[in-house]
This record gives sequence, C-alpha cells and structure tokens, in this order.
Amino acid sequence: MFRRLAGHASLLGVAAIAILLARLPWSRWAKPPETLVGFALAAETAPTPGPDADDHTEHFIPLEVIDAGMLTRLADSHTEKPNAIRPAVITYTIAAGDTPFSIAGRFGLKPETILWGNPLLSENAEALSIGAVINILPVDGVLHYAAEGDTLERLQLLYGVPVEDVSTYPGNDFADEPPYALTPGQKVIVPGGRKPIVWTEPGPTVIAGRGRKSPGFYQGSLVKTGLGYFIWPVPPDVITQYYWAGHPAIDVDTYAGQPILAADSGTVIFSGWDNTGFGYLVIIDHGNDFWTYYGHNSQNLVSVGQGVDQGQTIALSGSTGNSTGDHIDFRIRYQAGPFLDPLQFLP
Repeated sequence: MFRRLAGHASLLGVAAIAILLARLPWSRWAKPPETLVGFALAAETAPTPGPDADDHTEHFIPLEVIDAGMLTRLADSHTEKPNAIRPAVITYTIAAGDTPFSIAGRFGLKPETILWGNPLLSENAEALSIGAVINILPVDGVLHYAAEGDTLERLQLLYGVPVEDVSTYPGNDFADEPPYALTPGQKVIVPGGRKPIVWTEPGPTVIAGRGRKSPGFYQGSLVKTGLGYFIWPVPPDVITQYYWAGHPAIDVDTYAGQPILAADSGTVIFSGWDNTGFGYLVIIDHGNDFWTYYGHNSQNLVSVGQGVDQGQTIALSGSTGNSTGDHIDFRIRYQAGPFLDPLQFLP
C-alpha cells in the first residue's frame, strides 16, 4: 500500500516539474545550432495547426529580441527593390559621391539608362551636381519627351523598339488599341530603347589625324619620353566609377589635397582650367603615342611644356568642375584617338 502511494506521488511530482519547465522562457536561454549563426531569422512558419487553429497563422520573431550572440542581421546593400514592382518613373536627389555608375547600381539599372532618362545628362555624363533631381526609370531604356508631331512609329525608328512594346508597357498610359496619340511634353518610357551617348571631350579639342593638336595644346618639342608602362596616379583603394560608354575613364576616390602622380614620364601639353566640367586638368604626352588625363584637381603643380618623371607629383586632388566629391578622373588615350580603359594598362 505504501509503495503504491509513493509511486503515485512520484508521478505527480514529475508531472508538476514538467508543467513548470514548459512555462519557463527557454527561447531566451537556448543557443541555436551553429549553422544558424550569421543569418537573420525574421519569421518562423508555425507548426502544422490543429483542428481548432487558424490555418493562416504565422509566428513572427522580431529581430530586436534575438540575442546578439545568437543571430545577426543580414547586411543592407542599399539596393532598391526590383524594378518590376514599380512601372512608373521616380526621382532621385544627387548626394555627395554619386556618379551615374553608382546610381545605376543602386536601382539595378545600366549606367546608360541614367543618362537616357535625363536629357541634360545625355549630353554629358559628368553633369551631376549635388542637390540636383534626376529621373530614375523603372527598366533599362529611354525616357522620351514627346515633341509636336511625334508618333510611336517615330519612336520605333529612333530607339529600335516595336510600337507594341511601348504601347503596352504598364508605365505608359495608352489606349488598348491604336491610334496612340502623343501630346507635346508627354513622357514616354521606351523599355529596352537605346540612343547615342554624347560626352564632352576634356581639354582642348584634338584635330582629326594622328597626333595633331589644336592651338589650345602645347606645340613645342617634347622633352621627356615615357617608360612604356603606367603606374596608378593614386592608390586604387576605392574605384567609384569604372570605364563605360558614357564615361571613358575611371574615377578613383581620394582625400582632399592627395598628391596626384604622373602615370608615366612625359611632357605636359595642357595644365589649366577645363570649361567642359573637369575643373583643373593636366594632360601629359608620353612621346610614344600615349596621352594621360588627370581631372578635377584642386591645384595643378606643373606647367605646359614641363617634362615630368613617372611617379612625380603633378597635382593635388580635389572636386573641381562637375564633381560630387574628391576624386581623380583618370584617362588614357592612344594616337589622339578614343579613350581606352585604363584598367587594361595599369598593374
């Protein structure tokens, strides 16, 4: 009899302990499996509900209450949501350090689309200024401002996009069936459209023909010749804009007044203010059909006709001209022809 009562008491004690333990906040003490460390758990789907449960119930775990030693947040890349969810054009205000390249990356677009969505930028990729408001298209393509007499058939000829693609795009408000009327000033998104990119050449204009220069360049004899290879004008710690169709150069981040070095030996053929947006600019002829350009300087330290050695300080970096922050715009040119991708020549 005594043993039977003792057994019942033991069972009751175990049950009481189990109930007590079930009520304790184990989620505050338990450590998750090691494989979860480094991931942010935003929500956990509820277990299979019972007959009385709501089939659509989810248990959300706020990130604020997850212990720092258990889980961490995912990095915020500052990239906007996919373009497909917004068919309309939005605007963006230029901030310090912005370039067409960086803005395009933020919104998941090609840098050309930043130019093609803004008529002033289409003329000059360097025309950004802090505080300016620009259009951001929802997809890669062109934003066309309709003129008197424009038709969708003309847009097809201009940008190579079928009329149907333009008329049915959700961001354009056209009737379901033709005729599709355009009114002057109407903004039309041309998805997938393309147009020529026009950019302004820095410095004096080069006359057509190998090595021929306009009077704005130094016309005297070259006093030094390059070694045949290039070094970085500044350490490439942060490249803020790479070479692309609208920017045949690379931009490298600098601190104000950072020394700018000659990428190779040569003769200075231009040193002064550039009116096309590059501010204080230095151009060096290396005597081997290569020229190098150094733009947006705060101060030039060399003069026209002066010979310079590779690695010599020729300027101090800055943010002059059309610029949103301290950096150097570095370009390489061959036989006075198109600008080449500097990364193809630098170590």
